[in-house]
Amino acid sequence: MYKVQKKDGSQEDFDKAKIVSGALNAGATQEEAEKIASEIEAWLPSVAKDNVVNSMDIRTKGLEVFKSLNPEAATKFESFQKPADN
Repeated sequence: MYKVQKKDGSQEDFDKAKIVSGALNAGATQEEAEKIASEIEAWLPSVAKDNVVNSMDIRTKGLEVFKSLNPEAATKFESFQKPADN
């Protein structure tokens, strides 16, 4: 199982469903969202160090795939920023 290192330094298990959900919320179709998540999942072994990958690297890879599938929804996804935790 891969771990995702978040901005705050904490780690959580990689969750393919979170990628699908984020892509769907940005306007991707179910098929596009599944493809984005699958491509990221297949890419993880090439970038993970000790089974840990940075969340921003996942975001960057996701956008790369997203832009090739649905540029309009990718732009919406790219402009989305999570609110900072207080």
